[in-house]
Amino acid sequence: MMTLLKDSGLALSRLAVEELDRMAAYQGESKKAIADAIGMGRPTVSAKLNGHKRITLDEFIDIAHVIGVNPVKVLEKALASKEGEER
Repeated sequence: MMTLLKDSGLALSRLAVEELDRMAAYQGESKKAIADAIGMGRPTVSAKLNGHKRITLDEFIDIAHVIGVNPVKVLEKALASKEGEER
């Protein structure tokens, strides 16, 4: 049961980061602009948004605020997407 929950959480976090990256692109925010705003290098931001590096909850929220979206809305969209995948 614990593995199932862990795998489910990983899938949701992956979808949430993908959604955040999509929203950043839609808003026209470059990874450099995001990196500058949160005090992180562009390659690190890129790796985090591409799923190559783990992103913390604080970083997720900071990036959402920089691109002008509500982090809860990002998670809601990711959850809806996940629920659609499970059907």
